[in-house]
Amino acid sequence: MAATNPSYYQSGLCQEIKQKDHSFQLYMFQHVQTTPGENQLVIVNPPNTVKGFGVTAANDWTIRDGPDATANVVARARGFHIADGKADTNWLFCHSILFTDARFKGSSLKVLGDYAGIDSEWAIVGGTGEFAYAHGVVTAKTPITKMGPWGGNGGTTFDIIPEEPRSLQDVTIKCGDVINSVAFSYTNQAGQTKTAGPWGGDGALTVKVTLASLETIKQIQGTTDAVGGDTVVTSLTLISNLRAYGPFGKTNGTPFSSQVPDENIITGFYARTGGSVNALGVYACPK
Repeated sequence: MAATNPSYYQSGLCQEIKQKDHSFQLYMFQHVQTTPGENQLVIVNPPNTVKGFGVTAANDWTIRDGPDATANVVARARGFHIADGKADTNWLFCHSILFTDARFKGSSLKVLGDYAGIDSEWAIVGGTGEFAYAHGVVTAKTPITKMGPWGGNGGTTFDIIPEEPRSLQDVTIKCGDVINSVAFSYTNQAGQTKTAGPWGGDGALTVKVTLASLETIKQIQGTTDAVGGDTVVTSLTLISNLRAYGPFGKTNGTPFSSQVPDENIITGFYARTGGSVNALGVYACPK
């Protein structure tokens, strides 16, 4: 057996590495399949999986310098994420954050970490270019916006604080001439399904809207009017990415619309109610 040629390997003393602190505030945009601008692809989707265990997707997510979809693209998160939790929902992220802006173009950060639907920390385990030998932490947060409420000041306040809803599952509305009550189920940060309500009183009609897979509520519209000395919500329409539900109640009074930004979805509600819904507001977050 021929001896190995040792010339393929060399060693020497490293020069002193000078460390520099970098701090970024960036916004990562994920567009799942079937949505405009989709930037990920499910490559493994096991049948009859529990908690999504084993689902694997490749991603090329855009990273911008601001929260709006028109902000400048400064980097891309390229890699994959895999659902690796059997007892609970958890995603393992493995990304190369490749910078594309003029300042850091061609440099990258290598990021590894877990995401369970809550604010998370991911490890920076290396880098290239200007970020060679990088180490540190990415603090990943999903912004939640509270919008509204629309209506009057009567009734009692109902909210889901300190829960932060991530997606709606269904909405139940009781109504007649006005919106009498609202109840809903949602998924929280930890991937658990929670139920809120009913907030309000009874109504002549009960309607339950159950959202289909990949269906999300994008906007709510309605009317408010004075009834019996109190301002209440008299009608409500739920607008999803697939269709509109309603109007429920009677469209009497002053119109309102949630005006949730295009890149966001409605994930939950808060309200003031008595025998009917005096005011209704929404929680919204990026898709």
